[in-house]
Amino acid sequence: MKILVFEKEEYLDAYVGEYICHFIRNHSQPVIGFATGSTPLGVYRYFIDNYQAQKVSFRQVKAFNLDEYVGLTPSHPRSFASAMKNELFSHIDILPENINALDGSKEDMIQECQRYESLIDANPIDIQILGIGMDGHIAYNEPGSPLDGACHVVDLHQESIESSLDYGFDHIEDVPTQGVTQGIGTIMKAKQLIMMAKGEKKADLVKRMIYGEVTPDFPSSIIQRHPNVIVCLDRNAASQLKEEDYEKR
Repeated sequence: MKILVFEKEEYLDAYVGEYICHFIRNHSQPVIGFATGSTPLGVYRYFIDNYQAQKVSFRQVKAFNLDEYVGLTPSHPRSFASAMKNELFSHIDILPENINALDGSKEDMIQECQRYESLIDANPIDIQILGIGMDGHIAYNEPGSPLDGACHVVDLHQESIESSLDYGFDHIEDVPTQGVTQGIGTIMKAKQLIMMAKGEKKADLVKRMIYGEVTPDFPSSIIQRHPNVIVCLDRNAASQLKEEDYEKR
């Protein structure tokens, strides 16, 4: 595991953004896994700026979203599919047919999960962008999720439901109570993981993710077992790590 700590959040975003842009430029059919939430938004702005400056093209990129709400159509304004479209995909030259996402509105969600798992197996993800949830979840794998799990429907914990208010829901009663997500096992099949965390509120979580026991009770701890992972933190999120364990940037 490589741990990088950045003095400023914008340095972190630029590093991750350029790292992935460099990969895209040097591979003919790159497959990138995208996360929603506030943490990667600076990286997505970096992508947009570099595309507009004609420094990178996303036409050959295949995209896979991590997760979705159950009960929302992809076109629903609060769906993760809409969030990715609004925050990134509509601003770059990625082909619509290369954007892949779980559809939380399907009547048969077991079949939908199997479809998505098979699609990822046929298009192995080169780099998966990740963040850590306030209960230690990774994607929508809540505490207790199996470490070898495939795509599945999950009952959202209260922390996840409450955090969804940051994503545009007016009332907590409007937030779906279930999600559908790549499983931990699915995520671990990616060739490389980039885990991002920012802010003092993530410091305890980062400490447990790096130093704690690998356990289903804290799903993000699984990254300790991945052979190729970069953890990118701002100095606040890294405040409880030992200095000898990371590289300053």
